[in-house]
Amino acid sequence: MKYVINQQKMDQAVRYLQDNSIDLWLILTSEGSDPCLPLITGVKSVGPAAFLISKDGKKYAMCSGIDAQDIEESNLFDQVFKYPTELGETLQAFVTKHQPKKIALNYSRKENLADGLTTGRYRWLREVLKDCFSGEFVSSESFLEKLRSIKTPLEIDRIKQAIVITQEIYDTVFAQLRAGMSEIEIGKLFVKELEKREVVNGVDRTLSMPIVMKERIAHRPPGEAIVAPGDLLIMDFSVDYDGYVSDIARTVYFLKPGETKAPAHIQAAFDAAHAAITAAGNALKPGVQGYEVDLVARNLLLKRGMPEITHATGHQIGRDVHDGGTLLGPRWERYGNAPYGLVEPGMVFTLEPTILPEDGPTFIVEENVLVTETGIEYLSVRQDELILIPAQ
Repeated sequence: MKYVINQQKMDQAVRYLQDNSIDLWLILTSEGSDPCLPLITGVKSVGPAAFLISKDGKKYAMCSGIDAQDIEESNLFDQVFKYPTELGETLQAFVTKHQPKKIALNYSRKENLADGLTTGRYRWLREVLKDCFSGEFVSSESFLEKLRSIKTPLEIDRIKQAIVITQEIYDTVFAQLRAGMSEIEIGKLFVKELEKREVVNGVDRTLSMPIVMKERIAHRPPGEAIVAPGDLLIMDFSVDYDGYVSDIARTVYFLKPGETKAPAHIQAAFDAAHAAITAAGNALKPGVQGYEVDLVARNLLLKRGMPEITHATGHQIGRDVHDGGTLLGPRWERYGNAPYGLVEPGMVFTLEPTILPEDGPTFIVEENVLVTETGIEYLSVRQDELILIPAQ
């Protein structure tokens, strides 16, 4: 069972090669340098190695003798070539024999997860193949994005389990929240629950604290700030379960003594965020472009008098909390082509239309959804009401 997903991904890759008339996909790595390897092969190598997938369905590996055992025992490859001293000679002999006309390599101008081939290794490859390959190098970006994005049923099951654990931990932490606690104290509650369940933070794969902060969201660790009655607390948390992650954010309000509900402007912010998620979810379906979904949420918040979202409405999750591919984001230069990507069944997205005014409290609710043939399925249990922490 260890390499089931890797086998499925390799078989997916063969279909994409056939669809794009690409003869060979060549992944070069040293010390596991290419970020696609955990998804595609799942095997580890220390020395320089090459993994090759052919459009005829054959899979090959080239590695040093000391790296061969794990690769051979994976049973993923039709043939494992063990080079004695130099990878280049083995690769050269393979290309000379098979004479591919088109080879896909992992390079991309915009997508870091499809840009695993370093400049140095590319120059080395050109030198190695200069006398035996007269064909064309092409980018693997288009189909590598699909391999990450279109989840198999087993991948979806693992994401679902990560989400279940995430929400269990949230519920446990909510029950312990009190005014007077620091961001760090609250962050440590999450770490304790991760440790009890023998899982790790999905962002960095360690027993680390999530984002926990008063009112103003940023990508930083929790600090010494003390939560007081009348404060909002933002938490953005991910769990890694067997290599797949969740990404769920919650904002809670700490009631002041005598209060039974949040002030009207706080409640209005929650209601707007909730409505924007609903609208984006209704718009998210196969065939739409990412920016179209973002525009629905963006316009709804503006109509409610909220500030414009300063980032994308949603991103994909899977092996990573930001899993690349189609983005539910605006057509801004910094996002490249990602907002123009098509939504397809099997993709898993966050929906997080954040309210971030120039001054005043930030509000974020983040849900995780699966794209189906007809729309979406909420994988996280939706936060339908503002979470209130009673005054002590």
